[in-house]
Amino acid sequence: MLKKLIIVFLSIFICQFAHAAGVSLGATRVIYPINANQVTLKVYNSDNEGNYLIQSWITDSADKKNGDFIITPPLFVMKAGLNNMLRVVYTGNRENLAKDKESLFYFNSKVIPSTAELAKNQNALMISTTTKIKLFMRPNGLTIEDALEAHKKLKCSYQNNQIKIENPTPFYLNLVSLRVNNHDVSNAAMIPPMDSVLLKTSIKGPSLLFNVINDYGAQIKDNICTL
Repeated sequence: MLKKLIIVFLSIFICQFAHAAGVSLGATRVIYPINANQVTLKVYNSDNEGNYLIQSWITDSADKKNGDFIITPPLFVMKAGLNNMLRVVYTGNRENLAKDKESLFYFNSKVIPSTAELAKNQNALMISTTTKIKLFMRPNGLTIEDALEAHKKLKCSYQNNQIKIENPTPFYLNLVSLRVNNHDVSNAAMIPPMDSVLLKTSIKGPSLLFNVINDYGAQIKDNICTL
């Protein structure tokens, strides 16, 4: 039997299900209106016995840490069975952000078992996990009503052995379970605003069927884009 405590640190990035260990985030994405002073995100600890150390930070779309955001508290102990509120404040120059479309960042939260919890069991395999969810900076004038309807404006077409999906809207659109003639062509696709993606497939059909994840993290199922 092992005499010493073994600690293994793993980085696990979870986008659709925002949880790690006994700790979960109160949302699967963060919408930050560009003119807001701050946004908040709730953190829950469903473990009635374990305490965890929580560390949070923001990265850009290239996964580099972004110093234009402040998260309060950036590091704290999450007590068993309790919840806490994180404040996210953008301190950068808003003039540097796009005015006509969303900008993408990522909220990262690392969950580390506290040293007190580790000391209780000398023969344990403890895991540190990191949850990563999208954070969208949304310009003025872009309403949630427009965001919820944006997927209806997608344009789809065949290009050789590829399906081109065009997003003419100012919103990031997150599609999952993309199917043609009841055959999967992709598990997921995030289409940037005013941009397009190509999906390789030899499957032909009259339309692309997909689910879309909305602002609330819910899946709106069986949407149709004519090919």
